[in-house]
Amino acid sequence: MTKRRTGQVTKERKGPFSWRQTVQEGLRAANAVVRRMAPRAGQRVVAGREAGYRSWDPEVIGVDTAAERAIIGALRRAGVRGTLLSEEAGETTLGTPFNRSAPGTEPVYVIQDPFDGSLLYRRDIRAHWFTAVGIYGQDEKPRAAGTIDHITGEIILADAAGAVRIPRPGARALPLRPSGTTTLDGAFLEAYLMKPPFLYATATALRPVFERARFILGNGGPYGFADVACGRIDVYFAWNEALTEVFSAVYIAERAGSVVSHWDGSPVRFRPDIHAVYNLVCSANPRLHEQVLQALKGITPPKGLTP
Repeated sequence: MTKRRTGQVTKERKGPFSWRQTVQEGLRAANAVVRRMAPRAGQRVVAGREAGYRSWDPEVIGVDTAAERAIIGALRRAGVRGTLLSEEAGETTLGTPFNRSAPGTEPVYVIQDPFDGSLLYRRDIRAHWFTAVGIYGQDEKPRAAGTIDHITGEIILADAAGAVRIPRPGARALPLRPSGTTTLDGAFLEAYLMKPPFLYATATALRPVFERARFILGNGGPYGFADVACGRIDVYFAWNEALTEVFSAVYIAERAGSVVSHWDGSPVRFRPDIHAVYNLVCSANPRLHEQVLQALKGITPPKGLTP
């Protein structure tokens, strides 16, 4: 069924408005464009970031902007409006002015990491290619969040009803279950280690913690929270993480029952500041989280990089 508006034909949404469905549509749109895009076009540098934002990672490539535009298009078709906080576009207005008579269109903040894994993509390393989208209301409370793995097609979603994963296209949704690991000794840990400024600083600062682990996954960003929520990783350490890499996916871990806090144990709260950075730890369960916080006492989060 279609509806004509001001010369444009748009698809009319069936059924009640759903933030989870809206996030899922955005993720699928990003995945479709990533799969269609020719590698050479996706790897081409197409822009630079605005002055003062992520100066250590200044280049934007084709796959970044293509995924971002696909998500924005899906959100606009769904009638989403408010403020976009995105890794590529920065902070900008999304949609038309708020219409109180239109259901499901409360003004919101949309936080997105359109394509996580750009440097791997540029070298055609098919690993850790993700997109993440989170939606928060003007009350700064979460509405929904989701991630998609562009390699496997797995989608992970969270809203007020809970958190689920769809392992592959066409599969049924499965509830998320964080691991039952309750001790740091022998745990599976995750922290971003791929860029040298992160690798050496993180390994040095967290050596007392890393030495107690059984395995360390050197990834991070939005999917670190998803990995803990799915039970693949027991603890994810994030330091100097940008707002777009945190609030695009942290709600997934929270709804799955994982515990997220700052390194000092203080709670995490969303604030719409595109330049904010966070030092967080996400653990599978409260008992493990207490052990992690004890281990972090006396450890100062590394410094150096800013968004």
